[in-house]
Amino acid sequence: MFHPQLCSLVGILLGCTAVIARADDDDFDPKCTEGYYPGIVVTEGQYTVPFERMYNLTGSFFHAEWYTQTNTTNQGEDNTVGATHSGLLGGAVFEEQLVRVFKDDAEAMIAYVTRIPVKFPNPSGGKLVSYPSYIEELQLISICQGADTLVHFWVADFADDAVSSWDTWVRIRGSALDAVIVGEGAQQFKGTCPRPLSPK
Repeated sequence: MFHPQLCSLVGILLGCTAVIARADDDDFDPKCTEGYYPGIVVTEGQYTVPFERMYNLTGSFFHAEWYTQTNTTNQGEDNTVGATHSGLLGGAVFEEQLVRVFKDDAEAMIAYVTRIPVKFPNPSGGKLVSYPSYIEELQLISICQGADTLVHFWVADFADDAVSSWDTWVRIRGSALDAVIVGEGAQQFKGTCPRPLSPK
């Protein structure tokens, strides 16, 4: 899938000269801040949860407790560009704004940016990681004729510790998705579809 954000992120990594992918949204790209380091963290996995069920579990911007582990305070209309939610993640206050959203029968995506600087705790018990800005995207793709789902995350950020930042995003996502999968009695798999497919 083509991501216009990634085209502009090349500019960020080369010195904050990126052309904003959407000219009508000045907050779409993370902003360079002196003393912080740019990073991109991508994680994905295949799960034995039907696409529509996975969307119902994780596709709402306002009902993000599966990810944040707490309820959020919401403003605007759910899954509508411009909506905001705020809450706590590991005791850290966050506030995010939805900047992109898409859904059809085989794919769904939401992307959001932070509206305030935040310090997320590393789930491994390490230091707090400080982020003046980031954009994160969650993408769900139907696979195995809709019986399973590919979950793809990516984030572009500026952090005061690039190594701890990478570890923090990976651990937060992993623990959140593990809880979803356990709750559904499902599993993660690699390679081909785990069940025979019916010919169309």
